[in-house]
Amino acid sequence: MKPGWIMTMLVVVGLFLGSASEAMADEVAASSAAIQYFGRWAADDGCQQCGQGACYIRAEFTGTSLRAELTGTAGIWWRVSIDGGPFRRFQPQEQPVMLAENLPSGRHSVRLVRSTEGAAGISMFRGFLVDDGATLLALEQRQSRRLEFVGDSITAGAHNDGPRTAHYQDTENTDMAFGPILARMLKADYSVVAKSGVGVVRNYDESWPWRGKHLRDYYSRTFIAPGPGGADPRWDSRQFPVDGIVLAVGTNDTTSGQISPVKPVFIAGYLQLLETIRVQQPGVPIICMEPVPYRIRRDVCDWIQEAVRQRKAAGDAQVYFVPVNEDGPLLSEDDFAQDWTHPVYTGAVKVAEHIRDRVAAILGWIEPEHVGA
Repeated sequence: MKPGWIMTMLVVVGLFLGSASEAMADEVAASSAAIQYFGRWAADDGCQQCGQGACYIRAEFTGTSLRAELTGTAGIWWRVSIDGGPFRRFQPQEQPVMLAENLPSGRHSVRLVRSTEGAAGISMFRGFLVDDGATLLALEQRQSRRLEFVGDSITAGAHNDGPRTAHYQDTENTDMAFGPILARMLKADYSVVAKSGVGVVRNYDESWPWRGKHLRDYYSRTFIAPGPGGADPRWDSRQFPVDGIVLAVGTNDTTSGQISPVKPVFIAGYLQLLETIRVQQPGVPIICMEPVPYRIRRDVCDWIQEAVRQRKAAGDAQVYFVPVNEDGPLLSEDDFAQDWTHPVYTGAVKVAEHIRDRVAAILGWIEPEHVGA
């Protein structure tokens, strides 16, 4: 047989095997009741879309392998854990992503979580591919507790995933910021609404006059960045009802050397933010945190306390203030990503542990066993 014919036959056989491999997989659509979604998701055109960090998916499946039809804006990082094992980081491609292979037969679990904050763009999940004859299985009931964390780059987990690189989002893991860590300590599911650089009335490095979008503008939307075709759906809190909201903002308003807001302006903006949250979340406790970095002007802490006091005086009893640095700096230099602003993992754990009992007391939760992060 001539060499040219041999090559042709190898190509044909390869194509056949590839097609056979694809055929020996069953697709489970994103709309399957066996898939659980956590955080802010929107269904559109046969897929589930998310535009926030720490949005996650849980499912259980049979078979020896699992792939995900997961695409979206380039540069977004995700992580996957199989059967409760270590998380593996990856970036989705146009082709289905192999999440697990060569597994023993039996029941398995998958947890798929987005590491990158919403400012990076939208992710689209169309479902799973399981082995031929395999299936997704009904999951146990979700945890009864749910928390929402709202804030800036600290809440988004910026620079908490290794030494800084030229690509900002390569060292960001929202799922390992203090909020998700705290939620896991309290045995709660969670949602995160956070954008790097955002402020109450002035964003980081925003020049006067401050006409950009601020946190209150983002809170009522499903995504941080617009979706495909410029879609910018409003968020319906009934899709993911929460028991409490932790609000951590104020770090960016007085940094970067730009003109900073004075007390009345900041307090008015903070009250507007609280009102925006309250409209969407009637009756849900809002827990307002002091900014984590001790280097932030100490009067910002006082302003947040004053805004909470005024909100309570106006009749909203479900607003609270939680200090962070009341006994001096909570975090040391080693707890920050070489900038005295963004906590690394050790710092995030310290913040979560510091506010844990206060948050649990406010929400009336029986103190759970400390299970760590």
